[in-house]
Amino acid sequence: MKKSAFIGAVTMAVMSISLALATPQQAVTQVRGNATQVLSILSKANGANDAQVRRQAENYAIPYFDFERMTALAVGNPWRNASVAQKQALTQEFKTLLIRTYSGTMLKFKNAKVTVRDNPVVNRGGQEVIVRAEVVAAGGGKPVNMDYTLYQSGGKYRVYNVAVEGASLVTVYRNQFGQTIGQKGIDGLIADLKSKNGQ
Repeated sequence: MKKSAFIGAVTMAVMSISLALATPQQAVTQVRGNATQVLSILSKANGANDAQVRRQAENYAIPYFDFERMTALAVGNPWRNASVAQKQALTQEFKTLLIRTYSGTMLKFKNAKVTVRDNPVVNRGGQEVIVRAEVVAAGGGKPVNMDYTLYQSGGKYRVYNVAVEGASLVTVYRNQFGQTIGQKGIDGLIADLKSKNGQ
């Protein structure tokens, strides 16, 4: 649970990607800069303003997630058969789940050190880029390797998956969602997500 919280917190910090990028190297530069910016926001927390600071960090990061694509990948093949309304509901609930699960732990890692590596991996004719980072929690410890997968669309890059020590966030949720869909269908998954989100 502790590692999961750490992964989620750092993911929120590093996933913020500029919407005006054009090359893989610019993606690396922006990941590095935005990681610094989010950690700078979190450093303003003083105990009395934690909720406000956390929301500010969320508001900075959230617009740069492609939640719909993340949800489609997490749901897998059943996504193709879902209705438009079901897809919208799944995307909204998955987004809420990720925010609720991870944003609350962000402040615990406000002093983490994030090192974004140069030389991104470029796939699919340059439309997909993997940016690699190394994260060390405040106080030291073993570095955690994180790979962010971004796609290029109209001169911009957006994150749609992250792998921590080789474990893909999307794949982890796909395994969970697949079991639920197999037992309860798409509507059952939506209901389960709403329940987890306190609705």
